[in-house]
Amino acid sequence: MHIDEKWQIYASNGEPIPGAGWDSVLDNPKDEATEIVGIAVVFLYRFSREGELEFLWQKRSDKVTRFPGYYDISAGGHVNLGESLVEGAIRECREEIGAEVTAEDLHFVTMRPFNKHRFAWVYAVDWTGKPDDFKFDDEEVTEVRWVPYTEMEGFRKKHAKPALRGDDLTFAFLKEWLEMWGLVED
Repeated sequence: MHIDEKWQIYASNGEPIPGAGWDSVLDNPKDEATEIVGIAVVFLYRFSREGELEFLWQKRSDKVTRFPGYYDISAGGHVNLGESLVEGAIRECREEIGAEVTAEDLHFVTMRPFNKHRFAWVYAVDWTGKPDDFKFDDEEVTEVRWVPYTEMEGFRKKHAKPALRGDDLTFAFLKEWLEMWGLVED
């Protein structure tokens, strides 16, 4: 996160309010606020040479103020003022882990509320056969790790930042999406 960002504000129907931004230095809206901010969440996955489905997790730097040293999803963050959800997802991938993705790479998984002021649009990107030379230019991330899908639940419960440890709903939607596209079996 950059302290000079303004985050896009959304109406209760999910439509962006043109020109309406939340100042990021104020952190997330508080309970008494009426604003809704959007978050773009991206899961990079690949099939290993052995054919095993894996997901990329990033380890947050000890220099960040929020959840230092914990693992987080591949990339994600608030959508900036005037930016589309897809543009936000692409930017977050580039900023956090140096992954160059395109709009065509993004596969919509779900949209869901985290609380009454934060809604997340979740995407998946197939990284199979792409290079693993991730870059962490903004000092927000220190390393990345591919975690086999079969181990992801245990990894998440043990190593992820607290909000993800308890976020069973997003991971249930991800599992359902993977099953729907035949990437894993029920």
